[in-house]
Amino acid sequence: MREKTLNICRQYRDSLDTEEGDIMAYVQGSLGEKISKTMDDAAALFKQGDYQQSIDMFARAWDLLPDSKYSYDESYLIVWRILIVALKANDTAVMKRWVKHIFLADPERADCGEREMWGARVAMACGDKEKAFQYIDVAMEKSHGRCFERSDTAIKEAYLNAR
Repeated sequence: MREKTLNICRQYRDSLDTEEGDIMAYVQGSLGEKISKTMDDAAALFKQGDYQQSIDMFARAWDLLPDSKYSYDESYLIVWRILIVALKANDTAVMKRWVKHIFLADPERADCGEREMWGARVAMACGDKEKAFQYIDVAMEKSHGRCFERSDTAIKEAYLNAR
């Protein structure tokens, strides 16, 4: 049921039409293609287990974004992927550096508590349970209790036991 709800949330987010003049969009043209290729290369490095190179490549994709970086859809996707890799690599320094961007990236994106869950994951990885629980409280409210993903088992258990 939870997975179905997350999919509905994601479908809603992905189906939002932007009106002409909206600033949120994917980067177009050759620059957009270059960003997409860089992200694909970073994902391939992740699959090979080369986490640091993957993070570096995603950071290059971030650097390729035009000056109003947060205004582009890719901004959220790049930061999201950096956090996934950093979490897998248990690289708390990278997590701390990038988590702030998840709250600013792609402000037009539907908000189902995903950003707060990233804050919670990073806080838990850094050993700050109370901060993580505060983020989860907000995520629970925004998602109506459907904010946890399969990979969040330990966080969910700790949160539910503490509450």
